[in-house]
Amino acid sequence: MKFASYLAVLSPLVAASTMKITNSNAPRDAKVNYDGYHVYRVSAANAPSDLQSRLVSFPSIDLKKFIEVAVPPNDIGGFEALGLESQLLSNDLGNQIRKESRVINATPLTKRGGLPSLSWFDSYHSYDDHVQYWKDLHAAFPNNSQWLDIGSSYEGRNIFGLKLWGGKPAENKPIVLWHGTVHAREWITTMASSVSNEMTSSSKGIGRGTRMLQHSSTHTTSTSCPSTIQTARIPCPTCAPQCTNFHQGFVYTQTTDRLWRKNRQPRSNITCIGTDGNRNWDFQWNYPLEDGSVSSDPCSQTFRGLSPGDTTENVVLSALSRKLAATPGGIRLFIDWHSYSQLILLPWGFSCAPDVLPKNLQAQRDVGGGYAAAINATSGEEYQVGPSCEILYYSTGSARDFHHGALNATYSWSVELRPKTNGAGGFVLPPELIRPTVKEHWAGIKYVLGVVG
Repeated sequence: MKFASYLAVLSPLVAASTMKITNSNAPRDAKVNYDGYHVYRVSAANAPSDLQSRLVSFPSIDLKKFIEVAVPPNDIGGFEALGLESQLLSNDLGNQIRKESRVINATPLTKRGGLPSLSWFDSYHSYDDHVQYWKDLHAAFPNNSQWLDIGSSYEGRNIFGLKLWGGKPAENKPIVLWHGTVHAREWITTMASSVSNEMTSSSKGIGRGTRMLQHSSTHTTSTSCPSTIQTARIPCPTCAPQCTNFHQGFVYTQTTDRLWRKNRQPRSNITCIGTDGNRNWDFQWNYPLEDGSVSSDPCSQTFRGLSPGDTTENVVLSALSRKLAATPGGIRLFIDWHSYSQLILLPWGFSCAPDVLPKNLQAQRDVGGGYAAAINATSGEEYQVGPSCEILYYSTGSARDFHHGALNATYSWSVELRPKTNGAGGFVLPPELIRPTVKEHWAGIKYVLGVVG
């Protein structure tokens, strides 16, 4: 999900560009200050003709939908004078960020080596605490987990994974693989991917859910599957696949710019920093799109890289995924956690042509619909299900499309978590909504694992 950078479109009409302030160039030392920024939801369809003509040059903007923009304090008057059909979603983005960040590290971990408690889901956490979380989880289940050292990120942080299983590990079981925090500012995905805590606790009879892990084995991301499955989980903050940008961008969002999206990898002779890890996978990377959310411009939030799979993290993650896909059971389920919009996105992103869509699309719709129904029964929240090209936007080089198209993962999804709109927090989801979000997706995961296993 993208947000707030489209003021670049309005800059001829309003005197500033949020994209230039927050998303493009050179490293900065000072923390980006969003105090007083207003966030608006603007109707693209009803925009005046001069603005629509500029919007057309931004292929990731659907003129039939809304766009959400963050306006700096000095430009609020000019923006409102444009008379656009808009809704004010936040009158102080900086205050939202402070409320969210105030609780980082507020919840202490359990004793080292002990099972992390559910209080973990009451606040957001630092990178170091995320690392310790996964180490504690591994230490709590020494006979049912394996620590995987996979490689290093561009900034030299260790990329690792945690394999979990119940009973005896079975290498021929199908694999469930989860990724998270590929986009650095999507903090809620670090917490949703921690749902393996729930699964492992359940399997040990602690009573926080169904006894699921005893029937599954995990490989790299996070774990939770019925008896016919092994689960691979790569926690965003600490593991490899799910944390492509977690290692680089996530820390940057906590120290410098809360709304940073990409990784932090520079390019030779290019001023702008970072690549969108979810446009860099080696599947239909160069598919020609008339419109869509992908760019060859290094300063764009959706910069796809200079060649497929050329980010340091994707080299490591794709190698791991290929290794897992080559096992006897293959990859049964792949989920790439994102935020926000409350969507369950199926393949493909690159095309909705009937003769191109996945052969098992109806099966994916059915299982995805069951996932959404389980969420709704738990919290009342509604999640829309369908191919990304159908219900969100066109895109190329996504992890979802790669794992289904290149690696034959049976079910391969991008799940956009809460909230539905920026009016409920957007990327800056209030801490009090962490636990409800995790709880509803735990219900969805239990349903899916019962079906795909």
